[in-house]
Amino acid sequence: MSWPFRRSDPATTVVRDRIRTVEVPVLTEVKRRLGRDDVSGALLYAYPKVLEDLVRAYGAEFPEGFAHEEILRQGFTEAMAPLSEFFDRLYRLYAPVRYGRRLPPESAPEVLEIVKSLYSAEPMWRLYLTELSSAAPTNGSGSPPVEPSTVEEG
Repeated sequence: MSWPFRRSDPATTVVRDRIRTVEVPVLTEVKRRLGRDDVSGALLYAYPKVLEDLVRAYGAEFPEGFAHEEILRQGFTEAMAPLSEFFDRLYRLYAPVRYGRRLPPESAPEVLEIVKSLYSAEPMWRLYLTELSSAAPTNGSGSPPVEPSTVEEG
């Protein structure tokens, strides 16, 4: 009988795909602020940024001056519908902060989970994946340039 989870011979192991995880910069900044117990700052940063990214990711249009409820009711497309609950929860935390109230550090895990959920949708995280890959310098062939060796000969 062969064991399906036994260690394989390293010489026969083939890596089929290498995936480098990339964290969305918005999530990184939210974590940074939450790490400093600045829940209010994280929300003041996250809500407008999520709104901006929803427009970019889904091609949605939110006319200037739309209230949050109008954005949800009239601005969210069918493709965005799965995010509406998370977006609404983010706003419920953001609204009091926007008008001067400070949230306690105990709210940090909830804020983080909501932002993670919003950026778990492929159109949202893909915004940043594209930016990162297009921002990398290339040598004209589409691959990154080869760095010259720093070893001195002699």
